[in-house]
Amino acid sequence: MNANVDANGQEGQYELFFEPNELPRVQYLLETKQFFNLGKLKRYIQDNTGIKLQLSLKERGTYATAQLFEYFFHTYEPVSPLMEFENTEAEAVALSGIV
Repeated sequence: MNANVDANGQEGQYELFFEPNELPRVQYLLETKQFFNLGKLKRYIQDNTGIKLQLSLKERGTYATAQLFEYFFHTYEPVSPLMEFENTEAEAVALSGIV
């Protein structure tokens, strides 16, 4: 995990890695804003494999962005649009245990 934040998951940039077969589940949980359940999924410690969730928390938890990437041939390619969350949704991301 790359982070420039305190332990409470406030402002910062994060990269979270998941198993390749988790793509549909991670995408569904993001799209349906089930952030708490997303925080429960098993994660990879290393990168260069599987799925990467790039997460950004800004403005003290009032704005968040998320985008999914899949590892192809030595690089990560986007597999979802950039998702934006504001106010209570962004706060839910910050407090979910994802980061």
